[in-house]
This record gives sequence, C-alpha cells and structure tokens, in this order.
Amino acid sequence: MPKYNFNESAYSRFWESREAGTLFTKFINDPEIIAQRQYFWKKNFEVDPLFSTRNSDGTALFRTAARKRSVNNMLDMRAPLGETQARDKQGMDFYTGPIPDFAAKGFVETAVEREARTKMFEAYFGNDAQILMAFADDVQDMVDEANFTMSNMGAQLLSSGKIIYNFGTGIKGNLFKCPIPEENFVKGGAVAWADPSCKLLDQMEKIETDFRERTGYQGALKWQIAKDVFNNVVLKNAQVVEYIKSFRYVNNLPNVDGWNVNDAMFNEAMGLNPKISPIEIVEEAQKDGGTVVHGWASNVAILRPVGMAGLIKRADILDKTMDKKYGSSVISTVWSQLDIFSLVNTTLNNGRFKEWHTDLMVAAIPTLDEFHEHVIVDISKSDSE
Repeated sequence: MPKYNFNESAYSRFWESREAGTLFTKFINDPEIIAQRQYFWKKNFEVDPLFSTRNSDGTALFRTAARKRSVNNMLDMRAPLGETQARDKQGMDFYTGPIPDFAAKGFVETAVEREARTKMFEAYFGNDAQILMAFADDVQDMVDEANFTMSNMGAQLLSSGKIIYNFGTGIKGNLFKCPIPEENFVKGGAVAWADPSCKLLDQMEKIETDFRERTGYQGALKWQIAKDVFNNVVLKNAQVVEYIKSFRYVNNLPNVDGWNVNDAMFNEAMGLNPKISPIEIVEEAQKDGGTVVHGWASNVAILRPVGMAGLIKRADILDKTMDKKYGSSVISTVWSQLDIFSLVNTTLNNGRFKEWHTDLMVAAIPTLDEFHEHVIVDISKSDSE
C-alpha cells in the first residue's frame, strides 16, 4: 500500500469526494490560479441576471425591447377651451434571437495518465502542486476560449449589428441581426477618413449633430474606434495634428514634432473640446485554429450612448438539468460556476477502465439594448459614394 494516498490529494478530490463541488469551485474562482482578465465583452455588456427559458426541444430564445424616442416639437396653438390633440404613442420595439450553446474542447484523463499522476504524487511525497498547476493551465485555456468567444460576438454586434459564428469545429452560421435603423448606418462624411484632405473633427462633429437632430437624443455619447484606425488614421489626420499643436502652444506645452502625436496628447487636447464626444479605443483579438481573428469590422467607427451597450442573454445548461434528473448511476458529475461559464468534472467508464473529464459549457449571447441610438460609420466611404 502506498505511503501517500493519491485519492486524498486536492487534485483527485475535485472529482469524486463528498466536498468535490466546493473544492473545485474554490479552485477555479481563485484569481491567483485562474486569471479573469478584463475581456472586451465585460467592458461593453452586462450579464442579464435572469435566464431565458428553453423550449421543449431544448432551444432557447432571447427577447430584447427598447422604447423608441420621439423628436420634441413646438406646442400647438389653440383657441381658448379648444381640445388638445392626442400625442402619438411611442411603443416598444423588440427583436428576438437564439441563445446558442457553446462548449470548449475538454480535458480528458485516461486511467494510464491517472496512474502516472499517482506515481508523481508519491514521488513528491504527497505534494500535488505540479499536478494542480498543469490542470490549472488546461482550465485556463478553456476559460480564455470562452471569453474569446463572447468578446468576438460582442465586437461583431457592436461594429456590424449582427453576429455570424464561423469559428471552432462545431455548428456554424448566422445567429441574428439587430434592427438598427437604416439611417443609423452612415458614411464617413465629405471624404473618407483616411483622405489627406479630411477635416476629421468637423466630419465627426457633423455625424453627431445629424444624429441628435434626427433622433432628439440628448444623452452623453462616445465614439468607439479600433486601435489601428485610431493610430493610423485619427492621430495622423492633419486637422487633428494641427488642433493638438495649437492646444499645446496655447498651454505652453512642448511642441509636437511633425506627425508624432500620441494618444496621451490627443486625450489631453480633446478633453475640453466641445466638437466631438470622447473616443474609446477598441482593442480586441482572439485566436481560432492558430490564427488571430477579430470580431470588430474593418473600416468602421461606432457612435453610441455612454455606458454598457446591452446584455448578455443566457439560458441554463441543459446538461446540468438533465444530469440532476436523469443522470446515469455509473457516471458521477461535479458542477461548478465561473462567471457565466459552467464547468463540470465527470468520472465515467471507458471500456474496462475509468476516465476523468473536465468540460466548460455556456449558453449565452450579447444583445444590444440601445439599438435606436447606435450609429455605425463606414469611414472608408464619403457621403457621395
């Protein structure tokens, strides 16, 4: 009998001990073990605390509604005691779409691999730190992939108004298109933004002014612009550079040498500029099949209300529901939650021997709540194109 019992190790107890759920949950939610970075989706979407219900076939749909704003008018002149006119009722616009199920490629440990870990545990005198570190790396990969997926979909939705999922090795296809008003899809202005003659600040100001006059929206707005566009178009625009140079001259700051302005100089100069709303630089990138991909559409800038853009709509994990009611008597599962992601440790038979699995699942999708006030600007085209 071995001196050190592997079944008493922290690692082994994640699967088959009485306190497995508590131990595994504590492990994956420790930020020193599994990093929870500020991913793109978390900066732009809140998580809906309510779950959407599933239909009898297991599918789930979300429903998002928003009140359409009316443009204020002047008062009606009337005769004394004259009747007033009824105001047009502003109803709720809504749209629906599917809540897809996603899963990461899972961690699988065979009986041979479990035996190797047992011997390692004994060789290290009952210390399973290295085993836990290797396992944490596998879980981290799954968590990162889940965050990549949510961020990619969120970036697609913000920059194009729709989500098309063509990643991974599972089901692919169009998920939904948000009913952003057609008039909110606009072009860059008098000339394309990259044109040397572009008066970028004037064109951005006009886009904002036109939007407010058309919709009556008076709330705070912000621009969202991809980092490469900000660096290669905005910071190199002649009007922007001249504005920054003038600002620094008036405020007795060091002169700008040629085109060498940076985001710090831009933010400093634009902080008190009433011409345009603040610019937020978008940085998002994911990996799929070893290739770097982006959800943010190219040649696009976004003008939208300050704050979160919408909700992450969710459904429960059907596997978990079915497992509790109809789970096999020879398969044991341990469910844990990390953010919006469900992780499950499963012990099952594969032929004559056991296997130990760890899987990550999520049923969620980003949605836009402010679609009436969401402006998508094609910066590669002028108004005349």
